Amino acid sequence: MNRVQEGPVAKSRRTRPARATIRDVAAQAGVSVSSVSRVMNGEPHTSPELHARIMRAVNRLRFEPHSAAQALRSRESKTIGCMVADLSNPLYSEMINGAEEELQRAGYVLMLAATRHEEDRETAFVSAVRRRRMDGLLLFAGDNAHTDFTGALANLDLPCVAIDREVPGVPSVRADHRGGGLEITRYLIGLGHRRIALLTGRAALLPSSERLAGYRQAHAEARLEVDPDLIRPQTQGSSIAFSDVCQLLRGPNRPTAIITLGTHMLAGVMDALASSGLRYPDDVSLVCIGDTDLARHATPGISALTWDLDQMGRVAANILLDRIRGGDEAKKIRPVYLPTRFILRHSGATPRAP
Repeated sequence: MNRVQEGPVAKSRRTRPARATIRDVAAQAGVSVSSVSRVMNGEPHTSPELHARIMRAVNRLRFEPHSAAQALRSRESKTIGCMVADLSNPLYSEMINGAEEELQRAGYVLMLAATRHEEDRETAFVSAVRRRRMDGLLLFAGDNAHTDFTGALANLDLPCVAIDREVPGVPSVRADHRGGGLEITRYLIGLGHRRIALLTGRAALLPSSERLAGYRQAHAEARLEVDPDLIRPQTQGSSIAFSDVCQLLRGPNRPTAIITLGTHMLAGVMDALASSGLRYPDDVSLVCIGDTDLARHATPGISALTWDLDQMGRVAANILLDRIRGGDEAKKIRPVYLPTRFILRHSGATPRAP
């Protein structure tokens, strides 16, 4: 008799344990295959006891659903795309965390892309969303002038929700940036300030244009002229804010108050004040948009306009889930507005007499 020596590869194939199937999990848990499927797909209306029993069987058998096969059968990938312009912005991170928790609870995985406000990156991510058969898309604040991106999105035929962004035919969740800009500008005018600098994001961003509208309204109410030189749209980062504020402070008629974003721009503004030998609130009053760690822990604390970032992400995620499921919310296009709140600290004062 001829004997053939088995190689290590052949032995490993013969001894490798079979991969557990959904039927194995159902048998182990003593439930139906459909019950296991509902739990693995994150569907609601499953009792905690049944969910726990099935998950114990899943862990015991080390069952891993075949995601590609699931997507083909159900036409769902259980993934959601999330497009963010600037991941270094701490305001975005809180909103993303809130959205991710809601989506994870519903059985979805969030896939994040940073576009840096570049239209090519935005359109490339839309293509990736299509190729990967994602189930929905969250769109954070971006440039409304990006027409190629808007066209690519219109052809995507996928449930989408915008956050602080205006996209035709797409529901959105927004903070009341116009009302917030109005409130903080009124406050500074009420202290006696007549030259108020506004440092905000680029004009094509929805939050920036809305804040500017509130700023202009407060001036109109007080019958004050707006000096266009005091409005300084910023790209992300602190270096441009630093140079812009230094330029304003060196002028013959410098601002007596500054409104700035509470992110990297606030650091640039504070550096510019220090390098000019000025202090807030003694020489210049200061208010920031977005209550960041820097605003809270500065000495003295900096007054800040804020809104519920976590709630904003959760509301957007739940609207998207409703659209995916085809519920009543899917028919609603009107924006959902969240109120802003002004936190008064010690960075504002009556302007000094010239």
